[in-house]
Amino acid sequence: MYTRSHLETLISRMSEPRRTIHVIMGPRQVGKSTMVDQFTEQTNVPYNLFSADGVGRNNVAWISEKWHQARMEMDIRKEQEHILIIDEIQKILGWSEIVKMEWDRDTREKRNLKVILLGSSKLLIQKGLDESLQGRFETIRMGYWEWAEMKDAFDFTMDEYIYFGGFPGLAPYIHDEERWRKMMEDSIVNPILTKDIFEVEEIRNPALFRQVFELASIYSGQEMSLTKMQGVVNSGTVPTVGSYLDIMDKTLLAKPMHKFEPSLVGQKNSIPKLQVYNNGFKNRFGTSSFDEVRLDLTSWGRQVESAVGAHLANRSILDSFDLLYWRTPEKKEVDYVLRKGDKLIAIEVKSGAARDLSGLDTFKKKYKDSICEAMVVGPEGLPLDLFFQLNITDIFKTNFTDLG
Repeated sequence: MYTRSHLETLISRMSEPRRTIHVIMGPRQVGKSTMVDQFTEQTNVPYNLFSADGVGRNNVAWISEKWHQARMEMDIRKEQEHILIIDEIQKILGWSEIVKMEWDRDTREKRNLKVILLGSSKLLIQKGLDESLQGRFETIRMGYWEWAEMKDAFDFTMDEYIYFGGFPGLAPYIHDEERWRKMMEDSIVNPILTKDIFEVEEIRNPALFRQVFELASIYSGQEMSLTKMQGVVNSGTVPTVGSYLDIMDKTLLAKPMHKFEPSLVGQKNSIPKLQVYNNGFKNRFGTSSFDEVRLDLTSWGRQVESAVGAHLANRSILDSFDLLYWRTPEKKEVDYVLRKGDKLIAIEVKSGAARDLSGLDTFKKKYKDSICEAMVVGPEGLPLDLFFQLNITDIFKTNFTDLG
């Protein structure tokens, strides 16, 4: 079975003295539970593994009951060390206060009961960690599978990765696209849109939420105003559409990328560029097959740009940078602008046919004192396979000196 690099991190941290709660975060179907199963197969430390899936939302007592069970087993067996693992912890309202109480009790009693929690990424942070557990947790962030992982684990070609995205559980079905779409709907899209999000966010119009997500997926990599989106779905209000996009961003479905502006107000008020976090979402709702899209140069160019954007959207969470785009009134543009503090990385995607690079040149000159790197991705620049393996954090540590 393929192991992601996060497993080594977890093994290393669990070998350390008990200091913090270890929180594994990431969207649905990225391998959080599988990684923990791999960990339990390797560890010699006794453990309890529980899932809050199916537990009543208000049943906070369940957490204390399972914690007490782990303590009892530890005491009866006179163990020097024990591990408590709780999956889907965010599904219980008020979970963080109970976890804080039980963790602090073990700390006071000098009990060497280590804890691993698993849950949905940004939702878990916003709904508990920062509110109740400050200074008590350390995170392991798991994003959607990247190109190298899908290639090594499932022998994906680059084109397959661009179109089908990084969903390991769906990899066996890509050669039967009707089945792949049904599996995508049943195992990922529908559970997220009808269950996961509603457990932590109030969605008053579920049908509209789905419409907005479908629109954001289909038009991933393209600019579209909130007013136009509201007109296309012909439902709700512009503020509602905007709030739903923000929720999608928090849940790692799709994000409204803002235009890079020196003014934060101007940036926030700009027309968003829609971007999915996994290109599989784009093609779940698309009507053209893999072969059809691959033969249409314009359509394939949009696929490539969206796949690059999806990769960057994931890395923006893991590496903590802002993901933006840039466009002038004269239509000079840069596909993706990465910002971390006062440093910038500019990326232009070229999928094949010759393309105007005057926007990238203009941006380099305008922001030369802030740019760490400016690159073209594609046949006439950095090949896709190398781009997907770039260490963006290291690039932010460099200084851009060649303005071409």
